[in-house]
Amino acid sequence: MPSTNILYIEDDLGLAELVRIKLKRENYHVAHAEYGSQGLMVLRDQDFDVVLIDFYLPDMDGLQVLKSILALKPKTTCIMISGINDMQLMVNAIKQGAEDFVLKDFEGAYLELLPRTLGKALLKQRLIAEKEAAELEKSKSEEFYRSLIEHTHVVAWEYLPSLRRFSYVSAQAEKLTGHSLEEWTSEGFWETSLHQEDYTKVIAFCSPLTHSQEEQGLEFRLLKKDGSEIWLRQIISVVERDPELCCVLRGFLIDITEPKQAIEKQRLAELVFDTIHEGIMITDADNCIEVVNPAFTEITGYSFDEVRGQNPRIFSSGLQNASFYAAFWQSLNEYGHWEGELRNRHKNGEIYTEAASISCVYDEFGKLKQHIAIFYDVTEKKQEQEKIHYQANYDSLTDLPNRQLFQDRLYSAVTSAKRNNTQLTLLFIDLDRFKEVNDSSGHAAGDRLLIQVARRLNECIRESDTLARLGGDEFVVILNNSGNNHDAENVARTMLELLEQPFSLGDGINASISASIGIALYPADGEDDITLIRNADAAMYRVKETGRNGFEFFTAEMNREAGMRQQFKNAFKDSLEKGEFKVFFQPVWRLSDGRIMEVEALLRWQHPAWGMVMPDEFIPVAEENGFIHNLSLFVVETVAKQIKSWDEQGLNEISAAVNLSPTQFRRLDDWLAQMHRILSGYDIAAHRIKLEITETTLMGDTFKLMETLNLVQASGIEISLDDFGTGFSSLSRISGMPLNSIKIDRSFINQIGQEGQCNVIEAIIAMSHSMNYRVIAEGIETKEQLEYLKRLGCDFGQGLLCSRPVPAADLLILLQKDIFV
Repeated sequence: MPSTNILYIEDDLGLAELVRIKLKRENYHVAHAEYGSQGLMVLRDQDFDVVLIDFYLPDMDGLQVLKSILALKPKTTCIMISGINDMQLMVNAIKQGAEDFVLKDFEGAYLELLPRTLGKALLKQRLIAEKEAAELEKSKSEEFYRSLIEHTHVVAWEYLPSLRRFSYVSAQAEKLTGHSLEEWTSEGFWETSLHQEDYTKVIAFCSPLTHSQEEQGLEFRLLKKDGSEIWLRQIISVVERDPELCCVLRGFLIDITEPKQAIEKQRLAELVFDTIHEGIMITDADNCIEVVNPAFTEITGYSFDEVRGQNPRIFSSGLQNASFYAAFWQSLNEYGHWEGELRNRHKNGEIYTEAASISCVYDEFGKLKQHIAIFYDVTEKKQEQEKIHYQANYDSLTDLPNRQLFQDRLYSAVTSAKRNNTQLTLLFIDLDRFKEVNDSSGHAAGDRLLIQVARRLNECIRESDTLARLGGDEFVVILNNSGNNHDAENVARTMLELLEQPFSLGDGINASISASIGIALYPADGEDDITLIRNADAAMYRVKETGRNGFEFFTAEMNREAGMRQQFKNAFKDSLEKGEFKVFFQPVWRLSDGRIMEVEALLRWQHPAWGMVMPDEFIPVAEENGFIHNLSLFVVETVAKQIKSWDEQGLNEISAAVNLSPTQFRRLDDWLAQMHRILSGYDIAAHRIKLEITETTLMGDTFKLMETLNLVQASGIEISLDDFGTGFSSLSRISGMPLNSIKIDRSFINQIGQEGQCNVIEAIIAMSHSMNYRVIAEGIETKEQLEYLKRLGCDFGQGLLCSRPVPAADLLILLQKDIFV
């Protein structure tokens, strides 16, 4: 097949060469002229099928060149090419005789469209030639001419614009669209068959005002009989003026659906290639890089120019070993495909993980032609998965395994011990006084304490063991393959010794704690993980109950005690509703005149099955599960109601003291508001209630502590420091604190008469008075103690000498006496 001769007038030699190479593949022969004048000289000596004209030339613009070419050879087909999207330029070029206008783009897509544009121009040439040939045969019958048209692959037509209908279409119209010739020539065919988006431009195109005698073309969509779309190119080749009909248009319709779809597919493929988030890399048979997409650069950091012709091994991180690559190439060679993850190195040196799919491309003879790799960066996804795994299995504060991972490891350890007939040990560790530190010094200090505790505990175990944090201040240790009780005892002792050493928590805060450790052995104390946990927990509670700061091995008796604690928790709410909790009162009298001035409210639990349950049995459990809040509000309401009753009976103003735990003191705002609502409901003044706090409450952040104490004082409620001398406070530490009174612990009062102890009591009373604190002596049981305290100037007393804690009805007798001593 002879090649088509093209003349390309272009001053950019690089672009000219690209066009020449592209068109040569399409069987076009391209001659090149660098200047417009040079192109005209070439045209004088040689004919060309098509002339491509760049608009911007050094010696003359494209329109001048176009005009000169058509003047020299009027039938020459010219196509204008420009890199500027200028609509007016396009219109001027078409008006001056250009067949088409091609817009350059930076990506070079016009190189793909150029062959099609040339094909259309050459097709038009052929149609014009056919038309001229037909006119030469005009002497032949009209029937023969129409028969000839109907056997070509185009649709010939005649259109009457004034009536908006076809007067004739060739038989090919029905074959192309499925619409019958009668439908084509009926009125309103355009209205029902044209694509809605193209209707206006087609009607305008077929208007008699639109056309001169020059040939015109338009591409549009038509709906076929079956509802599908077909792309047509309409060419108006004859415009005749009819005296009666005003205007008659004649032309051709050409099916361009396949070329249009091909162009669209190519456009979509290029769009996907350029915009897809996955990197694409194509290498030749020798594994040298040929093509990459923009996402490749974004993921790897390398531009195409930097990797062109390179082997992909330039991305290797060195983290995959030889066996990995052996399996990699084996898969490609045997199956033509490999899929998996690669650890590669970014241009900036960072290691990243990519999920890759690599396929081989073969030619028609089965010979390897290319490799196509599609990949995407999964580094963040992997990190997120690792983060999720960490969050699901590790404690974020201490980095220790959490409850879930601990349970998995304990189950595995028990399974392994059962299979290998070995022993393992479980240690359940609960910190002593942690809540006091946390409540008094703040959560930040509590967190720092837990971190340090975790580090110290970790020093006590082997790498094969597991230390985990269950939550709060509870830790557990799994000692795998522990030989005997002696091993567990040594570990527990070491832990206790390390935890007894002071902790520095920053901000001037120091803390001293200890731990209670329960120990359970497999298989002696349980043959499954759940039983071991329960029994180690029971052993830990036994340590708590017997003084803390120690360890205990599990015994069967401990299960009963653990069961009782759980029964307490289950019974609290129901017992409170049934009125089983009772408030007892113990008088506090003024030593100078023996008059009862206040009472301390003490809670008791009268259970129908368990009898009288004392506070030291159930209060720790209530604090543990949070029910202490409900109980303390019950005490306040009972006290307020009782004070109201005493006032109505004409008794002198009696105030009452209510005990407040460090946990409640830490969250005092809400509790205080509820207490004031209760007092207001009974019309009781705030100063009639005194809150008793322990020394441990005063530990921690002094600023926060003062802020809370001032808040209480501002509300009108007095504050008493209970059990002074048993904790870590000193009079110098509490100096200046907004307290109203100090209660000397009964342990000091019991030692009155012993050498050295009286001096301590005397000092406490004297220093308290110097700081304007009233002094209350607890546990006065003898007249000798009473007389001694009176001589020292102690303000108030409380103890069995006056009365043990009694119900309100029994207390009434003492109150009515008015004076106790």
